[in-house]
Amino acid sequence: MFQLLISRYGSRLRDFWYEAQKKAKKTARDRGLQGWNDVAVWKDFKLIYIVEDIWPHYLEHMTSERFTRCSQSGAGNRNRPIHGWVTTHIGGSVPFAAHAKWMVRLI
Repeated sequence: MFQLLISRYGSRLRDFWYEAQKKAKKTARDRGLQGWNDVAVWKDFKLIYIVEDIWPHYLEHMTSERFTRCSQSGAGNRNRPIHGWVTTHIGGSVPFAAHAKWMVRLI
């Protein structure tokens, strides 16, 4: 089980925790619990391959003031309009023709 875990999520630990959180929320929602999106509700639905000692530390980190502040800041930065455009990450793959059209509109 551990080797499967490492092979699937070894280089993407953030994705691993996101999937664990998503599955815990889904379990809480499927059981009809009210407020299933709240940490206090889905915290009891730890996945079997996460060690008992680690899960509370992850939840503590997720509900910390620093994490919440960074999360809100990141969301704000992703959705902030600059020069009339909402900033998005496109990986540097904008064709020159499209970039030229954008520049003409800005001028």
